[in-house]
Amino acid sequence: MSGIFTKYSDDSIWSVDSDDPDLTRALNYLNNPENFRSFSSGLTSLISKYGYDGAPEDTDARTGFLLEKLASIGISLTKATVFSWFTDKHRPALSANSRTLLFQVCFSLSASLEDVRWFFSHVYFDKALNCHTIQEAVYYYCFTRRLPYRHALDLISRIDAMPCPDGSGHAVVFTKDIIRQLDSCTTEEELLTFFQKNKHVFSQWNRTALKYIEFYVSLIQGKESDKAMIRAAKAGRTFLPDELRPCGLVIQEYLLSASNGCFGYISGKSIRSIDFMLEQMITISSGLPKQTQIPAVVRQNFPSKKTFSDILNKSELSTSYDSIRKCLILLKFYHFWVNLLLNPDLAADNPFDIYRDETNALLAECGYDDLFAGNPYDWLFLWASTSGNPLNTLRQAIHSIEDA
Repeated sequence: MSGIFTKYSDDSIWSVDSDDPDLTRALNYLNNPENFRSFSSGLTSLISKYGYDGAPEDTDARTGFLLEKLASIGISLTKATVFSWFTDKHRPALSANSRTLLFQVCFSLSASLEDVRWFFSHVYFDKALNCHTIQEAVYYYCFTRRLPYRHALDLISRIDAMPCPDGSGHAVVFTKDIIRQLDSCTTEEELLTFFQKNKHVFSQWNRTALKYIEFYVSLIQGKESDKAMIRAAKAGRTFLPDELRPCGLVIQEYLLSASNGCFGYISGKSIRSIDFMLEQMITISSGLPKQTQIPAVVRQNFPSKKTFSDILNKSELSTSYDSIRKCLILLKFYHFWVNLLLNPDLAADNPFDIYRDETNALLAECGYDDLFAGNPYDWLFLWASTSGNPLNTLRQAIHSIEDA
């Protein structure tokens, strides 16, 4: 269901000049809703594949069709809510309740697993199925076998009633291993036996993503020992590249700028803090303000001090899939491009392709979807990566967004 729109999105990151010092064209592109698939457009494509044959622009007909489908599986939703989806006055929030509701939409249409994944990643812009939760693991099992929603609810009820074995001392089970087990179940009895023996593994998730976020933060943020290097640089000392390697990457970049006579003002700042790290990486540490014109899907969960604090403190109630994926994308972007800045001899002929491939590999290992230029947040990073200086291009864009 991607096709022409995906190609248009991929082409756009090259057609909007990222090396133009005037970023107006890029920001205009980002802020023009016609350049990105709207929620109503994506939802219309989905229902049209599964039985809707009315006019694509007939909001009342689309609303009535989806309400009838939802009612057929026992889901009652107000007409105003569904109508607002098709008029783009409201899009479902990136929350647990909205995820459940959109899974119900997919069940009501008897959508295939492939189309469920497309709808979540290319329209809703969130993780498709987290098989490290009982609910979504069962959904996955049912979507792959085209089983109805009522059947999924029955399975979840039976699994919830099972006692949970003690999981202490057991090795970490990764999501890909759970999916492999779910795929191998040939009968429902095998499925229930799997959950009975392994129910304890469904209490935690995102361990791989957290591991990588902690890893990249440890490489990027400043260290206590870096203070001496900064003092020495201010006193006029120059350093060989190997002498700077123990420093955090933001400090290495700061000292590189200092060697060219550009000392940023950092007096009184804690160079070990997340605030400082983000300010050096992208100029801001508190996220994008609500009053900016930027699309809400970019602004919401934009990496900030609070976002990183919630993730690193393992605050499950405050951490969404969207915020984790956005932090992974930012950290990888900075880590990749600052290393080329600090080590220009490592530059290859096609750094953009390498950056994209490495980022996609990271996201896949963490259970998240590839970079997608049809997602405005992803577009910003992909577009900046086509410039001669991706780090400064992204910083200038964020600064312009803040001031808009």
